[in-house]
Amino acid sequence: MAQSALGRLKAAGLSDIGRNRTLNEDSFYYDEGLRLLLVADGMGGHAAGEVASREAVSRIAAFLNQSHLDSDPEMTESAVPEYDDESTLEDLPNPAIELTTAAVQHANKAIYGLNQERGYPDGQGMGTTVVGLWMPGQSDEAVVFNVGDSRLYLCRKGQLSQLTKDHSWYQYWLDHGQIGPAPSSNIVMRALGIAQHVPVSVHLQSLQSGDLILLCSDGLTSMVSDALIEETLCQVGGDQLQSACERLVDMSNDQGGRDNITVILACYG
Repeated sequence: MAQSALGRLKAAGLSDIGRNRTLNEDSFYYDEGLRLLLVADGMGGHAAGEVASREAVSRIAAFLNQSHLDSDPEMTESAVPEYDDESTLEDLPNPAIELTTAAVQHANKAIYGLNQERGYPDGQGMGTTVVGLWMPGQSDEAVVFNVGDSRLYLCRKGQLSQLTKDHSWYQYWLDHGQIGPAPSSNIVMRALGIAQHVPVSVHLQSLQSGDLILLCSDGLTSMVSDALIEETLCQVGGDQLQSACERLVDMSNDQGGRDNITVILACYG
């Protein structure tokens, strides 16, 4: 797939076990050439949440990378929505959105199959959130997608915007009038691997040169406020991505580090 000379996505990432956990169930992946960023937060403890998150990022990445099609017998041409360099993001149905959704469903099917092999009924076993950004072709348009409560933020000209909405009981409570006591913020309503099909939130987002993109698990956002994240990213240059990831992880750990912490920070332009 051809890449725009003006549309480089430079990225760095870091995952940390945190202060209170004995196992890191998060995974992340980025490919600057494919212009793909992925963070997954596994759940399941002894039911192998780390396997679920690793399966999610590897399966989605392989599915979206057309050069990997022939290496996985499950990914046949007939299973993949048609997308090539002649497609545009204005086509309906949108080819990039269709392909991204299919990639997430492919990962969901694989993790669900592992749960079935281990004898777990629907709703039990390993699962994982996922959040991602993919920029196909030569466009400045990005496909933003998520399942669960891992998040994607855009920092543009010093202002932070959350581009994903959590699939959590707490977010549902906020959206429906805040009736009754607030539920725990870490109970998700959607996750890969729990059922045969999972709804995926996906939309297009135009990027501009100089934009910073942050993907993270809730190990960051449950400990560090959006205001502090914004303040930190305002000080980040394109050559400081790795050190900024380290700073964000340190901030979460300084606040108690109750969960695994995973971040990807990318600069577009």
